[in-house]
Amino acid sequence: MNEKNEKNETMPTDKSVSERNPINEMLEDAQRIEGSGPPKKINMKTMPRWLRIFGYSFLILFFVFVLLILISSLVR
Repeated sequence: MNEKNEKNETMPTDKSVSERNPINEMLEDAQRIEGSGPPKKINMKTMPRWLRIFGYSFLILFFVFVLLILISSLVR
């Protein structure tokens, strides 16, 4: 604890409590026990550059393969 702040640093802030929206309520207790909290959305802009490039290229390749499969099924 800080002298200025009476809260412990590991205690949840008001922001984290207000954003609490469990995806699966059955897993909420297990996630709280593990200390990870509820799942959060991924913000690609906060990730390292190499991971963003890998993620975007994976998505692009996925959609290209889907288009190739659709085109090849129509051509037959």
